[in-house]
Amino acid sequence: MRSLIEEHAKRLKLSWIRENYHAVEAETHEEFLLCLFEREIQQREERKLNLLLSQSCLPDISGKQLEWHGIHMNGNITKEEILQGRFIERKENLILYGGVGVGKTLMAALAGWNCIQKSQKRVRFYTVAQLVNSLLEVNEKGTLGRLFKQIESLDLLILDELGYVPLVTAKLNSTVSAK
Repeated sequence: MRSLIEEHAKRLKLSWIRENYHAVEAETHEEFLLCLFEREIQQREERKLNLLLSQSCLPDISGKQLEWHGIHMNGNITKEEILQGRFIERKENLILYGGVGVGKTLMAALAGWNCIQKSQKRVRFYTVAQLVNSLLEVNEKGTLGRLFKQIESLDLLILDELGYVPLVTAKLNSTVSAK
């Protein structure tokens, strides 16, 4: 019986249930089923969150705190709107600029991390140099359209270190515009 249950759970892609159903205790059949389904859903949501985080390529910000006193907000946007990703919902671009070490990368990474954690949004972090190199590489392979589709499917694209872009962008401009 146990092997049949595990086989059916495997076919139905119920990995948590397959591995843990025997350890669940409940007073009624309904409570047992409810507990199984809740734990399966919880595990799937955790896996999805971990996948979104790993695909985002966000820099490690653990243990870092943003010093808001050095950041000046222009226009009508607040720090809460940035961190909550409200500019994404309004389909607005956000440009963070300032001197070295003021927290632009950290703020962008926090916004990305929050968008993933709270809304399960698709986020991708690139330095501009990484993006340029990726574009050049996929163009050589003939898969530039595929990368464009991946980028277009994102909810938030974070580009960092714009000021450090080498002159390779001139080559990229002629390559991309030729497509």
